[in-house]
Amino acid sequence: MNTRKLMKICCAAGLQMIAVHSWAQADTANYDCRALAEWSSSTVYRKGDQVRAQAQAYEAKWFNQNELPANNSGTFDVWRQLGQCISGSAPLVTLLSPSDGAVLNKNDSAVFSANASDQDGDLAQVEFFVDDISVGILSQPPYQLTWSAQLGLHTVSAVAVDAKGNLSKPATADITVRDDSGNVPPALTIETPTNNQAFKVGDTVSLAVQATDTDGQVVQVEMWQDAQRLTTLNTPPFRHDFVTVSPGSKQLRVIAQDDKGATAEASVTIQVSAASSGGCAGLSTYRAGQSYQNGELVAHNNRKYRCDIAGWCSSSAAWAYEPGVGQHWQDAWSDLGICAIAPEISFSQPNDNATLLLNQPTQIAVSASDADGAISQLELFADQTLLGSTAQNALTVEWTPGNTGPVTLSAVATDNESNQSQQTIQVTVTDQPLVVDLTAPTSGTRYVLGNAVTIKANAQALSGQISMVDFYANGVKVASDIQAPYEFNYTPATLGQLSIYATATSTSGDTTNSPAATVTVIAPPVGKTHKLIGYWHNFVNPAGCPIPLDQISDAWDIIDIAFAENDRSSNGTVHFKPFEKDIRSNCPPIDPAKFKTDMQALQAQGKVFVLSLGGAEGTITLNTDADEANFVSSLTAIIQAWGFDGLDIDLESGSNLLHGSQIQARLPRAIKQIEQNIGGDMVLTMAPEHPYVHGGMIAYSGIWGAYIPLINELRDTLDLLHVQLYNNGGLPNPYEPGSAPEGSVNMMVAHAKMLIEGFDLADGSRFMPLRDDQVAIGLPSGPQSANSGQAPIANIIAALDCLTKGTQCGTIAPSQPYPAFGGVMTWSINWDKFDGYNFSVPVGNKLTEMNQGQ
Repeated sequence: MNTRKLMKICCAAGLQMIAVHSWAQADTANYDCRALAEWSSSTVYRKGDQVRAQAQAYEAKWFNQNELPANNSGTFDVWRQLGQCISGSAPLVTLLSPSDGAVLNKNDSAVFSANASDQDGDLAQVEFFVDDISVGILSQPPYQLTWSAQLGLHTVSAVAVDAKGNLSKPATADITVRDDSGNVPPALTIETPTNNQAFKVGDTVSLAVQATDTDGQVVQVEMWQDAQRLTTLNTPPFRHDFVTVSPGSKQLRVIAQDDKGATAEASVTIQVSAASSGGCAGLSTYRAGQSYQNGELVAHNNRKYRCDIAGWCSSSAAWAYEPGVGQHWQDAWSDLGICAIAPEISFSQPNDNATLLLNQPTQIAVSASDADGAISQLELFADQTLLGSTAQNALTVEWTPGNTGPVTLSAVATDNESNQSQQTIQVTVTDQPLVVDLTAPTSGTRYVLGNAVTIKANAQALSGQISMVDFYANGVKVASDIQAPYEFNYTPATLGQLSIYATATSTSGDTTNSPAATVTVIAPPVGKTHKLIGYWHNFVNPAGCPIPLDQISDAWDIIDIAFAENDRSSNGTVHFKPFEKDIRSNCPPIDPAKFKTDMQALQAQGKVFVLSLGGAEGTITLNTDADEANFVSSLTAIIQAWGFDGLDIDLESGSNLLHGSQIQARLPRAIKQIEQNIGGDMVLTMAPEHPYVHGGMIAYSGIWGAYIPLINELRDTLDLLHVQLYNNGGLPNPYEPGSAPEGSVNMMVAHAKMLIEGFDLADGSRFMPLRDDQVAIGLPSGPQSANSGQAPIANIIAALDCLTKGTQCGTIAPSQPYPAFGGVMTWSINWDKFDGYNFSVPVGNKLTEMNQGQ
């Protein structure tokens, strides 16, 4: 039940029943203040602290002292008003009929009946609802009315209100109303988009529904946008993608029909805004130390910001309050979005570094796109010579090079906002009678032993025709091809480096070799059964400076590099570079070349390196198709450039990962595309906080269980799920009342048992089991590395024995031993070194013993 109508009661004599508002707002009207301390002018309050003042409840937005909540609770003030404190006890209500699960016939006179009481003796009324609609209010017992049953699935609820405006918790029952023939209509749910989800003109909307029928089958699903029918589908999956074409509020309506003619209907509303058209024209550029007023707008790094706290906006401490950059910028500013997005350009032919024949016609093809507008001009140049121009988003020209040597081909795209971008590639023009280029693989690519390497080549002859292209690996011919496209899938048989090249032969008898590409064949990266996983800080914190990779403990099997950074323009692009500097420390930078060399040396020893996305305050941007494309292309390039073995998804409370969010919908698809881009077998790990996974047992909305759709979409490629069993209190679980305490054997075992054996979710579905080798325990490494959740080494060892051998268990035990259990993750490698390797040595030794069969 998402929203409920709520009565407000006038406390004067002769109570009146007046306008209603949603349940979502109920908590801001009345608040239980019994656990709140009275506000004090001498107390220092921090973000999140709650107090009671003048019969109102308030929450601190940030650090403050001696700021009276009643006078400082506006939009830009330090306190947020939570609601009026409840006076007395809230009433109680019980729904007598209908019963949960009742099945009624269409147009039946359904009896709704409830009992209600109030400890204070001032019960005012009981209100009944069907779904979100009030169907009656009763101020005297018996609290009973009749309702003409409407076809479909419904939630019936009753809410009691007392004379002070205190509300009961709703009593609910789910019912089914079928037609007179006894046919139950279809069950229909719109999975995406979510209600009131925001899009821009030109975005792709994926309308996906779940339609089932308990006593037959769904034979038709109609999808509508306002009065326009989008499509009619007769078989699952019931999904339709369409592009928004105009701004405004759009109703998306779905009608499902079963094989006996019964129908069900569901709808959501989406909000479509016009594509960005600049938005920063005339705004001043941010400068640290300049005076700003509340509400003032500035432009910075191609984004628009509004000043919320004038004093902090005007601070000269750029490290703290520079918009979008400073460590505390969100305390001072609001991000209002990107100013403008420059076009993106790509060459489809020829390839970068291709060799072209002198005086032979060559096709050059380029395309451009603009995420917030349209392409107004696309130009193509060979060095400084204009080859062609168009007002469209694609251009193909035929060019005949007249001189030998290197040539720069460049494309320049201009959008409707006059934003301009350029993309270049290099080609070489030769007068040799025969040329051949290796287009795949590229040097530096890593392949897992046993997987195929796709070899591709382009060949051209000045005289005669291409008669043969041969492919070589370390000087040994592995294949031949006599017809374009020239390609072959080669599976290396040994580890190490391979020099791959192609040889072309023409009918004129000429032969030539391509430049070679050097690739590396590695062993399957997740080799050990039980692994020790640790996070390496790419930043300064109380554990000290970032550690050169050649100085970390040898115990680590998988090293998570924390973290990749979201682009300041929030266009989906992700960046990574080793630590450079920190204005608050004298820590030396990490040399990029040495970082890469050290990583390669450790990989040669069998270590696995994954790049972590997120962190406690980290975010990624995946709101549009353009964001997703930028996310995929940037991470693909990072993995290939640095040689990472894969990715770690560590989205926490700062990431806005929620049920129904675009991140939740788009991230699995993006991860799959990245894995495909790098040739498959990417190592994928996840490190969610436990409310995002196990919390789905308690509730299945917001953050609760929000990782589960990601896990389900990626479970076939997921290598390790190491849930963070720290900083979030004990673990609720199905095996004991309450929660298993942090650091206990029961918590570690219960967490793994739920993931390996499955558990019921709050929405009535079930989390399906993972393999035992996909699950690891996530713990802090020492006393300062986390706020809570530290586990004694003895408990960690006991939990591992319990999970893998069935011994040393507490009151919770797995249904059977899991000898392939994944291992242990910790935050962090840096803190472990700071604390004298108090975690990696004993836990690493235990995992080594387990890998040796002990």
